[in-house]
Amino acid sequence: MSTPMTYTADKPSFEWDVHLKPKGAGLFDLRPPGVPIDAKPVYDTDLDCIIGYQKEDAGVFRTYSLGGDISVSERPLETPLFDPLDVVFMVGGIWRSGLRGLTEWGVKGVGASLERTTLYGLRARYYALMQQPLRFAAEPLAHMKEPGRFVPVHILRLAIKYGKRTPDPRGTPGFFMYKIAVTRLGRYQVGKKYILEVLVKEKDYIIYHFQYSPIK
Repeated sequence: MSTPMTYTADKPSFEWDVHLKPKGAGLFDLRPPGVPIDAKPVYDTDLDCIIGYQKEDAGVFRTYSLGGDISVSERPLETPLFDPLDVVFMVGGIWRSGLRGLTEWGVKGVGASLERTTLYGLRARYYALMQQPLRFAAEPLAHMKEPGRFVPVHILRLAIKYGKRTPDPRGTPGFFMYKIAVTRLGRYQVGKKYILEVLVKEKDYIIYHFQYSPIK
């Protein structure tokens, strides 16, 4: 999936039309720093993406947002058991607490019961993340329309927010490369890990290159 980087700093840039997105945005998982590895992703059916994470410890639930916030709540009086093989907790749509099934993309999960304020808080952090300006040069915009290259915009924003930042490998002034681990959940199975790299002209927050490659 590697592509040579060919760009100049004066290329025109474009906004991303959300109506053009290929299917499968809900398959991507990029955990903010501090989220435990065993915390289960919270998949929002209505938004078709992971909006947070939740972990239980001795009857106490810790919920982590995409912004890195943590909320704590005690176990409800009646909490349905879930299969350890369930990959995600699902909220929104038909997903009542304890209801098992698959996401639209074939990821196994169980319906989660979140307090309304907790769910609204997770969604609010997602919407706040999406408000940050981000544009695309023509080549990466074309890649966004390819199912095999597409990366959800909020995942690209998370990579810029949390990824390791280094100067552009080609030395273009004002350009920086961000790299971070990301998981792409597989159909009916645990996901595969990749390194996502995003090249950004930071003055205008324009993406000039992005790709994700398997971790060897």
